Amino acid sequence: SISAKPGHSEHQTGYAVDLSLTDIGLTENFKYTNTYLWLDQNAHKYGFILRFPENKTQITKYSFEPWHFRYVGVDTATFIKENNLTLEEYIFSYLEI
Repeated sequence: SISAKPGHSEHQTGYAVDLSLTDIGLTENFKYTNTYLWLDQNAHKYGFILRFPENKTQITKYSFEPWHFRYVGVDTATFIKENNLTLEEYIFSYLEI
């Protein structure tokens, strides 16, 4: 629940990025910064989602990571944001597979 197994990180796809501040690092304290607040409110406008949201660990199987964002495209990111979904919820409930 803390990190992906070797060879299974979303970062290897080129679609995920970790964003934080030098003095905060990759810690939950990032969620208390203005930078995080801006990302939370605006990332979807650029096609990014917060990949492992707080209170969604039971769905994503990963701990909350306020620094981990993933590119999914503007339309998908906006839908996910507006409906308070995780990527898993979007894929399994809203896509015809």
